[in-house]
Amino acid sequence: MIFTKTRRTLAMAVLALTPALAFAESATVVEIVTFKAQAGADASAVTAALDPIAAQMSKYDTLVARSVAEGPAGTWTMVNYWTDRDAMNRINEEALTWPEFAALPGVANLETLQMQQLDIASSVGLETE
Repeated sequence: MIFTKTRRTLAMAVLALTPALAFAESATVVEIVTFKAQAGADASAVTAALDPIAAQMSKYDTLVARSVAEGPAGTWTMVNYWTDRDAMNRINEEALTWPEFAALPGVANLETLQMQQLDIASSVGLETE
């Protein structure tokens, strides 16, 4: 099946908001980050900047799932699932000083960045066959 850009974008957004990994059920906090890409930054550049940050964060064992989706007009949504709010806040603060973070301002307009950190009230794993 050939996806149009709109359908592909919608499918990516659904994946970002619906983690298929069962271990995400251990999460207590969902963090939703949105931003606009810098002019000229394509999807491969944005993910190339985000992936090393996530790899570093995953070493702490409190980030249990993460999805990134590209929306229309250069908008991006990142959904992170964490097991510990205090650790999440500490790691997010530390991340600002990591060498991995240095590439992010080149591809993400940080002035447009918005972050929500929400306590999870209910979580259901998705069965795959």
